Amino acid sequence: MSTTSDSLAERDTLAALGRSWWLLLAAGALTVILGLACVVWTDKTVTLLAVLFGLYLLVSGILTLAQSFSNAANRGLLAISGILSIILAVYCFKAIHNDNQAELLALFIGLAWLLRGIIQFLVALQSKGADGRGWLMISALLLIVGAIVVFVYPSLALGALVSISGIMLIIVGLSEIATSFQVKKLAGA
Repeated sequence: MSTTSDSLAERDTLAALGRSWWLLLAAGALTVILGLACVVWTDKTVTLLAVLFGLYLLVSGILTLAQSFSNAANRGLLAISGILSIILAVYCFKAIHNDNQAELLALFIGLAWLLRGIIQFLVALQSKGADGRGWLMISALLLIVGAIVVFVYPSLALGALVSISGIMLIIVGLSEIATSFQVKKLAGA
Protein backbone atom coordinates (compact mmCIF):
# COMPACT_ATOMS: atom_id res chain seq x y z
CA MET A 1 0.00 0.00 0.00
CA SER A 2 1.15 3.49 -0.71
CA THR A 3 1.33 6.27 1.83
CA THR A 4 -1.61 7.96 0.13
CA SER A 5 -3.87 4.95 0.62
CA ASP A 6 -2.61 4.63 4.23
CA SER A 7 -3.57 8.21 5.01
CA LEU A 8 -6.95 7.70 3.30
CA ALA A 9 -7.60 4.66 5.48
CA GLU A 10 -6.65 6.65 8.57
CA ARG A 11 -8.98 9.47 7.56
CA ASP A 12 -11.80 7.01 6.94
CA THR A 13 -11.25 5.49 10.38
CA LEU A 14 -11.19 8.93 12.04
CA ALA A 15 -14.33 9.92 10.14
CA ALA A 16 -16.08 6.74 11.29
CA LEU A 17 -15.05 7.46 14.87
CA GLY A 18 -16.24 11.03 14.51
CA ARG A 19 -19.64 9.90 13.28
CA SER A 20 -19.90 7.54 16.30
CA TRP A 21 -18.78 10.04 18.96
CA TRP A 22 -22.22 9.83 20.54
CA LEU A 23 -21.59 6.15 21.43
CA LEU A 24 -18.68 7.20 23.64
CA LEU A 25 -20.84 9.99 25.04
CA ALA A 26 -23.62 7.50 25.86
CA ALA A 27 -21.15 5.06 27.43
CA GLY A 28 -19.74 7.88 29.55
CA ALA A 29 -23.20 8.98 30.67
CA LEU A 30 -24.13 5.41 31.61
CA THR A 31 -20.86 5.04 33.51
CA VAL A 32 -21.55 8.23 35.47
CA ILE A 33 -25.10 7.05 36.25
CA LEU A 34 -23.77 3.67 37.44
CA GLY A 35 -21.18 5.43 39.59
CA LEU A 36 -23.82 7.69 41.12
CA ALA A 37 -26.01 4.66 41.82
CA CYS A 38 -23.11 2.98 43.62
CA VAL A 39 -22.51 6.07 45.76
CA VAL A 40 -26.17 6.93 46.47
CA TRP A 41 -27.65 3.43 46.79
CA THR A 42 -24.76 1.48 48.27
CA ASP A 43 -27.01 -1.11 49.94
CA LYS A 44 -28.99 -1.82 46.77
CA THR A 45 -25.74 -2.06 44.78
CA VAL A 46 -24.42 -4.62 47.26
CA THR A 47 -27.66 -6.62 46.88
CA LEU A 48 -27.33 -6.54 43.08
CA LEU A 49 -23.70 -7.65 43.33
CA ALA A 50 -24.75 -10.51 45.61
CA VAL A 51 -27.36 -11.65 43.08
CA LEU A 52 -24.91 -11.43 40.16
CA PHE A 53 -22.22 -13.24 42.16
CA GLY A 54 -24.73 -15.96 43.09
CA LEU A 55 -25.72 -16.38 39.44
CA TYR A 56 -22.06 -16.58 38.44
CA LEU A 57 -21.40 -19.26 41.06
CA LEU A 58 -24.47 -21.24 39.99
CA VAL A 59 -23.66 -21.19 36.26
CA SER A 60 -19.97 -21.82 36.88
CA GLY A 61 -20.77 -24.70 39.22
CA ILE A 62 -23.16 -26.36 36.77
CA LEU A 63 -20.69 -26.03 33.89
CA THR A 64 -17.79 -27.34 36.00
CA LEU A 65 -19.89 -30.28 37.20
CA ALA A 66 -20.89 -31.07 33.61
CA GLN A 67 -17.24 -30.84 32.56
CA SER A 68 -16.32 -33.40 35.23
CA PHE A 69 -18.26 -36.07 33.34
CA SER A 70 -16.13 -35.64 30.21
CA ASN A 71 -12.73 -35.22 31.86
CA ALA A 72 -11.50 -38.50 33.30
CA ALA A 73 -8.15 -37.14 34.48
CA ASN A 74 -9.58 -34.47 36.79
CA ARG A 75 -13.09 -35.83 37.31
CA GLY A 76 -13.01 -35.76 41.11
CA LEU A 77 -11.57 -32.26 41.47
CA LEU A 78 -13.92 -30.82 38.87
CA ALA A 79 -16.93 -32.50 40.49
CA ILE A 80 -15.99 -31.22 43.95
CA SER A 81 -15.35 -27.72 42.60
CA GLY A 82 -18.69 -27.70 40.74
CA ILE A 83 -20.65 -28.96 43.73
CA LEU A 84 -18.99 -26.42 46.05
CA SER A 85 -19.80 -23.60 43.61
CA ILE A 86 -23.45 -24.67 43.49
CA ILE A 87 -23.62 -24.88 47.31
CA LEU A 88 -22.04 -21.42 47.60
CA ALA A 89 -24.55 -20.06 45.06
CA VAL A 90 -27.45 -21.45 47.09
CA TYR A 91 -25.94 -19.95 50.23
CA CYS A 92 -25.49 -16.63 48.42
CA PHE A 93 -29.17 -16.55 47.36
CA LYS A 94 -30.23 -17.55 50.86
CA ALA A 95 -28.12 -14.76 52.37
CA ILE A 96 -29.83 -12.17 50.15
CA HIS A 97 -33.19 -13.02 51.70
CA ASN A 98 -31.68 -12.74 55.19
CA ASP A 99 -30.03 -9.35 54.50
CA ASN A 100 -26.60 -10.93 54.97
CA GLN A 101 -25.36 -10.27 51.44
CA ALA A 102 -22.80 -7.70 52.56
CA GLU A 103 -21.26 -10.13 54.99
CA LEU A 104 -21.23 -12.91 52.40
CA LEU A 105 -19.63 -10.79 49.68
CA ALA A 106 -17.15 -9.43 52.20
CA LEU A 107 -16.33 -12.99 53.23
CA PHE A 108 -15.55 -13.94 49.62
CA ILE A 109 -13.48 -10.80 49.05
CA GLY A 110 -11.64 -11.25 52.33
CA LEU A 111 -10.99 -14.92 51.63
CA ALA A 112 -9.65 -14.13 48.15
CA TRP A 113 -7.37 -11.41 49.54
CA LEU A 114 -6.17 -13.67 52.34
CA LEU A 115 -5.34 -16.57 50.02
CA ARG A 116 -3.65 -14.30 47.50
CA GLY A 117 -1.70 -12.57 50.26
CA ILE A 118 -0.48 -15.86 51.71
CA ILE A 119 0.53 -17.18 48.28
CA GLN A 120 2.32 -13.91 47.41
CA PHE A 121 4.14 -13.96 50.75
CA LEU A 122 5.27 -17.56 50.20
CA VAL A 123 6.47 -16.70 46.70
CA ALA A 124 8.36 -13.70 48.10
CA LEU A 125 10.00 -15.88 50.75
CA GLN A 126 11.19 -18.29 48.06
CA SER A 127 12.46 -15.47 45.81
CA LYS A 128 15.63 -14.62 47.70
CA GLY A 129 17.71 -12.11 45.77
CA ALA A 130 15.00 -11.38 43.18
CA ASP A 131 14.21 -7.81 42.16
CA GLY A 132 10.98 -6.56 43.70
CA ARG A 133 10.94 -9.12 46.50
CA GLY A 134 10.39 -6.41 49.12
CA TRP A 135 7.46 -4.91 47.22
CA LEU A 136 5.95 -8.36 46.81
CA MET A 137 6.18 -8.94 50.58
CA ILE A 138 4.68 -5.54 51.33
CA SER A 139 1.77 -6.07 48.95
CA ALA A 140 1.22 -9.56 50.39
CA LEU A 141 1.10 -8.16 53.91
CA LEU A 142 -1.30 -5.40 52.80
CA LEU A 143 -3.60 -8.03 51.27
CA ILE A 144 -3.54 -10.05 54.49
CA VAL A 145 -4.22 -6.96 56.63
CA GLY A 146 -7.00 -5.93 54.22
CA ALA A 147 -8.55 -9.39 54.54
CA ILE A 148 -8.49 -9.14 58.33
CA VAL A 149 -10.18 -5.72 58.18
CA VAL A 150 -12.85 -7.14 55.86
CA PHE A 151 -13.41 -10.09 58.20
CA VAL A 152 -13.73 -7.82 61.27
CA TYR A 153 -15.88 -5.10 59.62
CA PRO A 154 -17.57 -6.80 56.64
CA SER A 155 -20.47 -4.41 56.02
CA LEU A 156 -18.37 -1.29 56.49
CA ALA A 157 -15.57 -2.62 54.27
CA LEU A 158 -17.92 -3.66 51.47
CA GLY A 159 -19.81 -0.37 51.63
CA ALA A 160 -16.50 1.49 51.36
CA LEU A 161 -15.43 -0.65 48.37
CA VAL A 162 -18.74 0.02 46.58
CA SER A 163 -18.52 3.77 47.31
CA ILE A 164 -14.92 3.96 46.10
CA SER A 165 -15.87 2.01 42.97
CA GLY A 166 -18.74 4.42 42.41
CA ILE A 167 -16.44 7.44 42.67
CA MET A 168 -14.02 5.80 40.21
CA LEU A 169 -16.87 5.09 37.79
CA ILE A 170 -17.97 8.72 37.95
CA ILE A 171 -14.42 9.89 37.13
CA VAL A 172 -14.10 7.41 34.24
CA GLY A 173 -17.54 8.38 32.91
CA LEU A 174 -16.72 12.08 32.96
CA SER A 175 -13.46 11.32 31.16
CA GLU A 176 -15.35 9.35 28.49
CA ILE A 177 -17.79 12.24 28.03
CA ALA A 178 -14.94 14.74 27.61
CA THR A 179 -13.18 12.37 25.18
CA SER A 180 -16.35 11.99 23.10
CA PHE A 181 -16.47 15.75 22.48
CA GLN A 182 -12.76 15.78 21.61
CA VAL A 183 -13.28 12.93 19.10
CA LYS A 184 -16.23 14.82 17.59
CA LYS A 185 -14.14 18.00 17.27
CA LEU A 186 -11.09 16.20 15.81
CA ALA A 187 -13.21 14.38 13.24
CA GLY A 188 -15.06 17.54 12.27
CA ALA A 189 -18.39 15.86 12.84
